[in-house]
Amino acid sequence: MAIEFEGRLIGYADLAQIRTNAAELGIAIGESGLWGKGIGFLAAGRMIELAREKYGITLFNAETNEENARSRTMPEKLDFVEISRVGREAYLGKDGRLIQYRLGPVIEQ
Repeated sequence: MAIEFEGRLIGYADLAQIRTNAAELGIAIGESGLWGKGIGFLAAGRMIELAREKYGITLFNAETNEENARSRTMPEKLDFVEISRVGREAYLGKDGRLIQYRLGPVIEQ
């Protein structure tokens, strides 16, 4: 799903690894001057709503880098829960752990 702001394409929201009722949520805003303004949060909320209504998705996963402070607050505001810290990746030249989040029913493992 394209994210538009003031008539311009500035990013996207998507679902990946779709399995029955689960999917991974992804958000990207390309213009750094628009980061931290709540646009990604609104887009993520709309994508979750659409996925629930249109595709019956009830379980959402998300991942962010611990070095990306702004993107770490978004899942928490959307009521995602941190479930693990697995993997590493560079973000703006800094190596950081990847944080995994989940939103939806609790799955017994």
